[in-house]
Amino acid sequence: MKNSVRTRKAQSAMEYLMTYGWAILIIAVVLGALFSLGIFSSGALLGTSCIALSGYLCSSPTLHTGTLTAIIGQATGSSWTSTYLLFTAYGAATPATAMFAGTNGMSVGTLSSGQTVTFTTGNYINSAGAVTALPTSVGSSVSGTIWAYYSTATASNLMTQIATVSLKAS
Repeated sequence: MKNSVRTRKAQSAMEYLMTYGWAILIIAVVLGALFSLGIFSSGALLGTSCIALSGYLCSSPTLHTGTLTAIIGQATGSSWTSTYLLFTAYGAATPATAMFAGTNGMSVGTLSSGQTVTFTTGNYINSAGAVTALPTSVGSSVSGTIWAYYSTATASNLMTQIATVSLKAS
């Protein structure tokens, strides 16, 4: 009689351990799979977005092999001449007009109201005000602002913020 009570207790203990053991093993496998997919990395929370201010267009932003590309447009009712576009990182001061020249930004020329252009750049102005190459490694991220420097028929040397951009390199 004593042996059968011990056997039942031992069998009950083994069933308890096996049930919870399998449950713990399944949870560990699921957590391992989620971790390997990068679900728990903070970069996975960053989405790609381009939010234009009123009167402007920003769409299809990408960051691939160190090159930012986005469709930029304006619908302000006037044509812009001598137009330059520039990308600055969050935390950077409003760019000085001298920063728009050279390889810092992109010369667009004339940008009429309702027209779009493909903005492409490999550089940005960082928070210290220096020209920096955009990140090239997959998974790295960058966020900032696209600026325009232009003239119209009634005013010269205007500068305006077009959009805010958040990107993850692919």
